[in-house]
Amino acid sequence: MADSVIHIPRFPSGVPGLDDVLGGGLPKGALLLVLGPPGSGKTTVALQFLLQAVRSGETCLLASNAESPQQLSGIAASHGWRLDGVHMTGLSDPCVEEQSDYTLFPEAEVEIGETLQHLFSEVERLKPTLLVLDTVSSLRVVAPTPAFHRRQLRLIRDYMAARSCTTVMLDEASSGEKDMRTQTLADGVLELQQFDCAYGADRRRLRIRKLRGCSYLSGAHDFSINAGGLIVYPRLVAQSYATTPSAEPLRSDDEQIDNLTGGGFPRGSSTLVVGPAGIGKSTITTLYVMAGAMHNENSCVLLFDESVETHLTRSEGLGLGITAARDAGRVSIMHLDLAELSVGQIAALVIKEVEEKDVKIVVIDTLNGYLQSAMDEPTVLLHIRELVSYLGRRGVTTFLTLTQHGILGPEITAPIDLSFLADNVFLLRYFEKKGAIHKALSVVKKRSGPHETTIREFLLGPGSVQVGEPLVGFTGVLTGTPVCGGDVESTGRMDG
Repeated sequence: MADSVIHIPRFPSGVPGLDDVLGGGLPKGALLLVLGPPGSGKTTVALQFLLQAVRSGETCLLASNAESPQQLSGIAASHGWRLDGVHMTGLSDPCVEEQSDYTLFPEAEVEIGETLQHLFSEVERLKPTLLVLDTVSSLRVVAPTPAFHRRQLRLIRDYMAARSCTTVMLDEASSGEKDMRTQTLADGVLELQQFDCAYGADRRRLRIRKLRGCSYLSGAHDFSINAGGLIVYPRLVAQSYATTPSAEPLRSDDEQIDNLTGGGFPRGSSTLVVGPAGIGKSTITTLYVMAGAMHNENSCVLLFDESVETHLTRSEGLGLGITAARDAGRVSIMHLDLAELSVGQIAALVIKEVEEKDVKIVVIDTLNGYLQSAMDEPTVLLHIRELVSYLGRRGVTTFLTLTQHGILGPEITAPIDLSFLADNVFLLRYFEKKGAIHKALSVVKKRSGPHETTIREFLLGPGSVQVGEPLVGFTGVLTGTPVCGGDVESTGRMDG
């Protein structure tokens, strides 16, 4: 007989993305501790909890010894909110408040027992189902000993639990022993973290340290604070998404390129397009984007290095017609600001395009830019691999461009070896012939199925993109300085 599973009732948090991390929302009747340094968003996230409770028809109470009602209303107004329906009180007795200049919790003058008595009387009067205490750090200051402070918090927890009221306590993050005692009392601990970056916006992350009796998505989750509150970007777990059956191979609709790739690339595969700057990597990806548009498929192009206008102008100059496809809604082109976006935000953007717009082709141009956006992320390669894996499971064909350093000769190097991420690899090279610079295109890897091993000339001109016949009679084309070696015969095929 299978063990019975206890399902703890939940209610929505009101924070986009947080319920996915929590595994369904805030557990009812629990004591939750929200930790974070000043400015990390503790009060903002608490207000989102309260406003969602009001929208759900719940009675809620905010007891603050950190900000006055006027200050809280100002915080809410900065996000476009009104606190109508949210009951607010100070933690001290009203008669004591009248004796001071609106000090909600005079730490040196009010006994902690009187504070709790006032809080409990408000709870009995309002009978809330959600209580927020902002913050418990001041309660710790007036407690004569850490043990006494722990007993007071346990009293609050038991009192509210007996009334089926969910309690959220806000506290400043610390690794001190007195804070660890507080965390052991809580049913759940949500930590807000903030990290300085060498350049650009600071990075913010959220972690669930514990959530007693509940499953949740562990690990670090990026979040942002904008006008409108916190938005959480759950850590991408590719295996949590269903696999989409594969369709016909993706072709470029260019006969020579399709011959080179052995008839196209499998749906859901990833292709790395690598070569020096200016050689045509973006043009290769645009050919596939336009082929998809001609077959009524949607694509998403993420630009890290160049502007949307530059991308459109260059593509139109080659006669690819991408502007019309964009205007028709088949192609979405976005320039991403490296200094402002975290890897979690980028992943969330891609997921939205795929899940909501049925995108079948995703282009990341360039990987160099993606890596720069996460230069402070030691695990950026894991982020990229998880993103590529997710796209593969959803049947989305991915193209990633990578710019190599150098132009000609053996000094050409890649900033990092990412070929292991890709199922297929396009290699582009400059080479010299008869006193002129030419471009060569080849497929050096195709994980599934055969492909040509030939090297073809890649020609870009006004209004045209052409791929020539295999270059025969030369050796050393990929080195940049080919040598005439007579006619070289080859089958030009390779099994993947």
